[in-house]
Amino acid sequence: MRITRRTLAIAFPLLLAGCKGTEHIVGTPSATTEFRTIASMQPYITSSLTPDKAQAQFGNPNAKSTAGVIVLVYDVEGSQKVSLGFPSQDGLISFARVSDKTGASRDLPILP
Repeated sequence: MRITRRTLAIAFPLLLAGCKGTEHIVGTPSATTEFRTIASMQPYITSSLTPDKAQAQFGNPNAKSTAGVIVLVYDVEGSQKVSLGFPSQDGLISFARVSDKTGASRDLPILP
C-alpha cells in the first residue's frame, strides 16, 4: 500500500500542473460558425446585453472565461472571433471586439 500512496503523492501534483491555465475556461469548442457572422451579431450588441441574453441570442459560446471579467468568445466567418466582455454574470456588456487569426483586433461598437 505504501508504493501506491507514494506514487499517488508524486503523480498528483504533476497532473495538477498539467491542467494549469485551463481552470477558468468552460465548454467544448465547436466548429459550428456558419450561422454566425459579425453582421448578424452586430444589431444585438447593445448596452443592455448581459451574458445570459448573449447566450440566448447567439447560442453557446465557443469559449468562455469566468476568471474576473466574463468573456464569451464566438467564432464567426473568416476564422475571426467575436469577444464579448462583461464585469459579472448579471453585468451589462463592457466591451465587444473582433479578432482575426493573426491576433489583430478591433473594437465593435456597442449600440444604445
